[in-house]
Amino acid sequence: MSRFPVKLGLLLTLPLLLACGQGAGTATKMPPIVKTKGGAEMVLLPAGEFEMGSSHGKGDDGPVHKVRIAALLMDRYEVTQEQFTELAIEPGSRFKGPKNPVEMISWTKAAEFCNARSIAEGLQPCYDQMAVCNFEADGYRLPTEAEWEYACRAGSTSDYCCGNDARRLSEVGWFAENSGKTTHPVGQKAPNAWGLHDMHGNVAEWCHDVYAKDYYAKSPAENPRGPDKGDGNVLRGGAWNSSVPALRSFARAQERPGFLDACFSQDAIGFRCVRKAPAQSAESGAKGEAGERGEQGMNSGKNAALPTAFVYDPVFLDHKVSEGFPERPERLKAIVKRLEEKKLDAQLLQLKPKPAAEEWIKRVHSAEYIARVKQICSEAGEGIKYIDTADMPVGAKSYDAALNAAGGVVVAVDAVVEGKAKNAFCAVRPPGHHALKDKAMGFCIFGNVAIAARYIQEKHKLAKVLIVDWDVHHGNGTQYASYDDPTIMHFDVHRSPFYPGSGSADETGAGKGKGFKINVPLPRGSGDKEYIEAFETKLKPAALAFKPDFVLISAGFDAHERDPLGGMKVTAEGYAELTRIVRKIAGECCSGRIISVLEGGYDLQGLADSVEAHIRALME
Repeated sequence: MSRFPVKLGLLLTLPLLLACGQGAGTATKMPPIVKTKGGAEMVLLPAGEFEMGSSHGKGDDGPVHKVRIAALLMDRYEVTQEQFTELAIEPGSRFKGPKNPVEMISWTKAAEFCNARSIAEGLQPCYDQMAVCNFEADGYRLPTEAEWEYACRAGSTSDYCCGNDARRLSEVGWFAENSGKTTHPVGQKAPNAWGLHDMHGNVAEWCHDVYAKDYYAKSPAENPRGPDKGDGNVLRGGAWNSSVPALRSFARAQERPGFLDACFSQDAIGFRCVRKAPAQSAESGAKGEAGERGEQGMNSGKNAALPTAFVYDPVFLDHKVSEGFPERPERLKAIVKRLEEKKLDAQLLQLKPKPAAEEWIKRVHSAEYIARVKQICSEAGEGIKYIDTADMPVGAKSYDAALNAAGGVVVAVDAVVEGKAKNAFCAVRPPGHHALKDKAMGFCIFGNVAIAARYIQEKHKLAKVLIVDWDVHHGNGTQYASYDDPTIMHFDVHRSPFYPGSGSADETGAGKGKGFKINVPLPRGSGDKEYIEAFETKLKPAALAFKPDFVLISAGFDAHERDPLGGMKVTAEGYAELTRIVRKIAGECCSGRIISVLEGGYDLQGLADSVEAHIRALME
């Protein structure tokens, strides 16, 4: 990863002309063009090696060194004002025109656009709130300086993609001598040998890299990504107001915070996006699967035709409890039986859990508590022990079940982020939303959903997580795990007054997290009408303003009208409607990414009815 210390706020085509550079040492094989889900055209650049830099440019243009670049997709054109507007981002450009390149754009705003475009297309954003880039993410980002020069040269070894004769520059770019002191619509000039337009002039383009004058002298040979610190970020390509020397493929410039380089004012700065090539395309190089099938082939795991995943394993039945205890193995048996009877199991992507690594459990619970749970369970033998309270019985295999419950949710997160499933339901136990940092309570050992939220943020670099808890009891453990954190919005609708005694409407978070915890206490006997109203009037506006990158549901079904503990009147169809509301939020904000995790629900028929309705709504 590479860091630049700026906080992010979030949260086309013409016929190809004769490519310049033919006969100048340029690769003549044209890479495939791929149309993205959002309609942009990208060129699939093959992996390769080239000599970066120059021995006759400015001092910071050298020394010449060999660099190897992995395959990548690069925008065929500079990002346009039209593209910005489509993502509801105000371009603020001086030279207006839908096909004109966006300009007057800071590096931060360019990175923000990359994230917004990723989210809109169901990809994993690359930049977090501190502008740290996760290069393993499949979403859009700014090109590294090495990637930009590799793409610009397109196999050539000359000063420009069209050779060393500067008189030919008018064929490929807009600059001070021919621009008329303005930008021009993208794609009007001839492309380079790889089909990329406007690599010389029009607007200077942001690179991901922080600028350092001597970086070339010590940069790595494999996919260099720039230094961690510097005065500004790198600009490449020259602009409408640039002189000829600034248009050379190797020429570097920078913008420093609070200072604009004399040759590159804000109305001359734009950018284009890149993303890493899908595995099958990177291996095939030129016209491989992505070239044949377009973005649907590349993103076959990112569309509405994907299955809903179902996480379950008999390991959860090994969590033994005392006789007559409400939270019992038969709950999961009833769910599995219903799915089999309705033949829904064959339509779901079946996922097996894995024990969660202790490093992720520690994001929510103390090491001492984890060790204590393990010790108490190991001492249970053939009998039953209790952790902290009388409502937390455990057996010898309960610790393993708890690890797999948390790990099963993690497996589901991976499946959705990696495009194997559009969403998922996790039939796991023990449940988790009451578990505190160092205390078990309310049938819960580890905070499955709270752990998943941290995993989403830290492993997959998705900054903002929405947790929706509709269990009849307030999810106190989940709430307190992020009470002062503005990156996790926790919405909780529950019966009140009721166990565990928390969840009043004035519990809204602390510090920077103030306002990001929303509790909706409802009186005994509330049903579909009251729950749906809470979701429509409280959850929906808050969530759409928050714009989550992922949604987690603590899906307790103990507010069902048949439940022996809940005292509420929600129906199975009511749960389906709540699911649809959450799906709509996720669809608008994060390409439908939802993981639903079983919490309560103690009447076996009511539970089976509700889970069936919930899963059917997830599958819609």
